[in-house]
Amino acid sequence: MSKKISGNSTLKKIFTIIMFGASFIYFCAFRFLVIPSGDDYFWLGKMGKYLMNHMFYGPQATYGGSSNGRYLGNLLEIVTMHKLPVAILAYGIFWTLLLWCIWYLSKKTITSLLLSFLFIFTMQDAFINNILGWNAGFVNYVPPVVMGLIYIIVVDKGVAKKFVPIVSVLLLLLGLAGGLFNEVWNITQLALGLLVLGYFYWKKGLKSYHITYFLGTIGSAIIMFTHKGYHEASTYRKTSYTLSTIWDTYSKVTHFWLITFNLILLIAILLAIFVLAIKTKISSENKLAVSIFSIIFLVYYIVINNFFRNNFHLNPMYGYKTVRASIAVPESLVSIALMIFIGYCIWVFFRDDPKMWLYYLLTGVIAGQLLFVSSPVNSRGYFLSYILMYLIGMKFVLSALDQLPIQNYLINLVLLVTLIVCGYTYQSMMYANYHANLIRVSDPDYYNGKKELTKHVPYVKFVWFNDLMNQQNAPYWKNHIDTYKHFLK
Repeated sequence: MSKKISGNSTLKKIFTIIMFGASFIYFCAFRFLVIPSGDDYFWLGKMGKYLMNHMFYGPQATYGGSSNGRYLGNLLEIVTMHKLPVAILAYGIFWTLLLWCIWYLSKKTITSLLLSFLFIFTMQDAFINNILGWNAGFVNYVPPVVMGLIYIIVVDKGVAKKFVPIVSVLLLLLGLAGGLFNEVWNITQLALGLLVLGYFYWKKGLKSYHITYFLGTIGSAIIMFTHKGYHEASTYRKTSYTLSTIWDTYSKVTHFWLITFNLILLIAILLAIFVLAIKTKISSENKLAVSIFSIIFLVYYIVINNFFRNNFHLNPMYGYKTVRASIAVPESLVSIALMIFIGYCIWVFFRDDPKMWLYYLLTGVIAGQLLFVSSPVNSRGYFLSYILMYLIGMKFVLSALDQLPIQNYLINLVLLVTLIVCGYTYQSMMYANYHANLIRVSDPDYYNGKKELTKHVPYVKFVWFNDLMNQQNAPYWKNHIDTYKHFLK
């Protein structure tokens, strides 16, 4: 029996290593096929060089929102746009690390591994367009959240393990670095450090690295927000504390990114909650209420997504501008009700799991601070909340699967086949885009400025702003083709 267990454990380790190796290769290939757009070329050019040489500060009239305290995000954007091999490595490493973190925080089973790898294929189109398929989105939003999740892993391991003193120093640096990519995560990691500090102080288990990480996040906030760009009048960055403005933005725009458009994840969570309500030992009142509301929310979000898809057109920023208040307000109220319901379900099923409460609270921190942003309003900040929601969903789904009378190998087989199909489909679409783009940018008249691009790539959601054609850069593509012409043959 022990030999069988040992053999299964070895096979699991081998499979896990192969999967993460495949993930790295997959994302490296994916990044080679990414078509840069918009801001990518800004940072590649003279303006990006000027900002880098002036600590990322420049006159608002010229540089606008690009004059900011995203020191590491801006630097990584410049480096990756100048050096494609670095971009490929960074993309492969950080996306794979993100999946590793999700897996590590979710039982570390084969099922959780496969569910973690399905993460990018569950993302709404706004996140695909603004993060997965856009270099500027990736460099500013994926690395910092990976750093935050690594800290959570260290904290989790530290409950039962004593670390060497150097860990405290490393986590100080991690906290310092993690906030220098974007403003939303800067504030969020500050909350993360404070919540961990408060929890372990209350539990009388406070350790030096809890303190040093928090100090790092404070230092990061000071470095970022003392940047002069945040203290000048800006037409790009605007905040509002007027309740009517906040509610108007939330109800008509941002709640869709936070909740409604995450249909695959919502279906998974709500079905899992229903299974747990039926199968686990909870009070009859909770069993009835939770099961009924989970089905109501499930049906509602399937219907409402279908309704919006058939009746409204998304703009290139993946938002609606034509939704009437009579539709948007009730829909946004339902989103608030769902968030409360999920919090209640965490209390019912996982009330003693501190990580679940941490994810839930941090999701609130991210969404809460974005309520006050009146410009620019985009989906990228909500990608951070989606990662935390996915971790919440993983816990619900894995717990529900444990309750079902289905063999693990059958579940894993279905997940693996789904993963292969989705992975092949996405990579095929990326290749089709890349090939179509090479054809359209190879026209000498385009290089010479005599002609603009006139044809979109086949799958516009994989190119920022739905492949707005004036956001491409002829010199970049000429250099790209000249550099990789032997490979492209």
